[in-house]
Amino acid sequence: YDDAWKGVPVFIGKGTTAIALFHTEDTERPADGLHRAPRGGNSNPRMLHLAFRASGKDFKAAQAELRRHGISFEFQDHEISHSIYFRDPDGHKLEITTYDVPHR
Repeated sequence: YDDAWKGVPVFIGKGTTAIALFHTEDTERPADGLHRAPRGGNSNPRMLHLAFRASGKDFKAAQAELRRHGISFEFQDHEISHSIYFRDPDGHKLEITTYDVPHR
């Protein structure tokens, strides 16, 4: 879906397993799309969030599991995919996303 999001996120994967990498909001992103150190001179890159892809069935099961454990999450409809966002115990933002969505 490179045309939909102009190369963001960048995916690294093999077979059916992939990791989606997103730039932080304060990371410079020049026209060439290459990563630069965050503004302010900090050379340690930071992570905006970590996303996991799931089947439609597993996406629904993940929501039920989070509810069962009292973990709040936010649902977002990205048109070509659906995502839920929540935080792990250390405060890292996690995303579970599915591309198994009804076509419009």
